Amino acid sequence: MDNNPVFKIFESSPSMGPGDDEHTEKAFSIIAEPLKGGGEILDIGCGKGVQTMALARLCPSCRIIATDIHQPFLDVVDEKIAAEGFSGRIKTVCVSMDDLPFEEESFGIIWAAGCSFIMGFENAVRYWKKFLKPGGYMMISDVFWFTENPSAEAAEFYAEIHPAMMIEDKGFEIIRNAGFELIGSFRLPSRVWEESFYGKLKEKFAELEEEYADDEGAMMVIEGLKRQTEIFDKYSDEFGNTHSVMRKPL
Repeated sequence: MDNNPVFKIFESSPSMGPGDDEHTEKAFSIIAEPLKGGGEILDIGCGKGVQTMALARLCPSCRIIATDIHQPFLDVVDEKIAAEGFSGRIKTVCVSMDDLPFEEESFGIIWAAGCSFIMGFENAVRYWKKFLKPGGYMMISDVFWFTENPSAEAAEFYAEIHPAMMIEDKGFEIIRNAGFELIGSFRLPSRVWEESFYGKLKEKFAELEEEYADDEGAMMVIEGLKRQTEIFDKYSDEFGNTHSVMRKPL
């Protein structure tokens, strides 16, 4: 797994996906009853822990379990935990998001930023639900179409790299059909994609191409990311990242 070229690229990249503290706070503020008195948050697919740290600051009484399948990412998170004084409040666990080793109904909040597409949005919603306490909240952010008729170029690109990508309303329907109450959602502004992710990648492409010039797999990933930034620059009004906050019934 550690030889996956995607992991290699993002180990040396400044950001793993779009997002910022402002919109993490916005999503967290939708939760009507934030955890009090030491509840637990499960942060799935935490990557390098940008949102993990934001959650720890937003909920000082919470304990957080941050999971990812790539240990080098979690090593970065552990460094941040020590640097920010969160030792004892945040624990990292190297595990696959589709095979979680936790007790059912053990978390008050489940947070999954930009990763549910890996196992499929509907599969993720239904599988992760069982780890949530009755009355608990889950936040999932992922990429959706904002139109039923996207431009041919954008549709062709995503048919190749993310064929299961669906229109936003279909995602909301899946949430409700899974037995959740959708209590709030919003779209991540395109400027945040540029500021927090694509802009940083563009600055890094030349260095990455030099570093991985002899690695065919890595170069394919880099070219795919370059094409992805081009598509987003042209069609960001047609698709993007939607944050959905849902509540499990009591």
